[in-house]
Amino acid sequence: MRCGIVGKPLSGKSTLFSLLTGSPLPDPVQSRREVQHGIAQLPDPRRDELARVSRSRKIVPATVEYLDIPGAAHTGDRTEPYPPALLGELRAVSMLALVLRDFAAAGVPHPSGSIDPARDLLETELEFILADLATAEKRLERLARMHDEASRREADLLERCRDGLAAERPLRELAFDATDDKALRGYAFLSLKPLLVVLNLGEEGAAGAGARLQQLQAAFPGLVRQVGWVSAAGEIEAEIAQLDPEERAPFMADLGYDLPALDRIIRATFDLMGMITFFTTGDKDTTAWAIPSGSNAVTAAGAIHDDIARGFIRAEVCRWDDLVAAGGSHARLKEQAKLHLEGKDYIVKDGDVINVRFGI
Repeated sequence: MRCGIVGKPLSGKSTLFSLLTGSPLPDPVQSRREVQHGIAQLPDPRRDELARVSRSRKIVPATVEYLDIPGAAHTGDRTEPYPPALLGELRAVSMLALVLRDFAAAGVPHPSGSIDPARDLLETELEFILADLATAEKRLERLARMHDEASRREADLLERCRDGLAAERPLRELAFDATDDKALRGYAFLSLKPLLVVLNLGEEGAAGAGARLQQLQAAFPGLVRQVGWVSAAGEIEAEIAQLDPEERAPFMADLGYDLPALDRIIRATFDLMGMITFFTTGDKDTTAWAIPSGSNAVTAAGAIHDDIARGFIRAEVCRWDDLVAAGGSHARLKEQAKLHLEGKDYIVKDGDVINVRFGI
């Protein structure tokens, strides 16, 4: 799963990228012009407990790849469009995380001259809408020269997209069925991608983060389908992250956050994408695997290895907390009737521990 972090220059998105991926903190006044790639590991106490009772020598977390996409250039009172290379990077990700600046900082002026998260959200959405509109119109021009039935169906679908985009509606607000979704996948429309809105506050605004986020949501009642909302106080949380783990809690409590930004944003990413986690565990390793909610046992087996899915026979399944309570003993779970065999059509649940029987 790949998530592109976007936002205006100097919005703090590179700081949040550093928090998520552990990369070095950026220069606070220098905008990066190249795409940064990094991996974030999903914190999961369930995985750690399983590793403890299994005496695992290695722990492998579920991960998300984040891309820090440079902000669109700003000249005078207008924002320049994203160049083609950056649009290509954006189209290649699974979802977008839009960082909105809601903090003042001496010596770090907002490129638009004032702090206004609602304006920045509106402008960024419009930028994506215009890019999608150009893509739809270009394809419709080519389809106008084709007269087969498949081309007519594609044109009808793109005309619906064009009409919505021309009305400045992101495509994720429109209703598409499964067939439409499959047909649109190849276009990688930006306004159709799931969007995580990240309100980036200063230290003084963190205490009122909930109210500020609700206020922003209320200004965009149409942003509901495939949209998530989360807040962070990037700069101060980056400083807190430099402390020893046992020293962080009081400072996070002062900010009003129970969990650090890494936990909140990566969990919001998983929730928005409809991802769940299952586990494999043993003395060699305990691994967390991320798959879409509603996936069956064969899909889970394929996440581990294609050969395991191809040779799937049965899956031994138990709940993570039952296995921990049993001290890691599968024999004890069998005695308690808490270890069961499932076939290919079993729908995997978040927190399942799975051992796949397979043969090739």
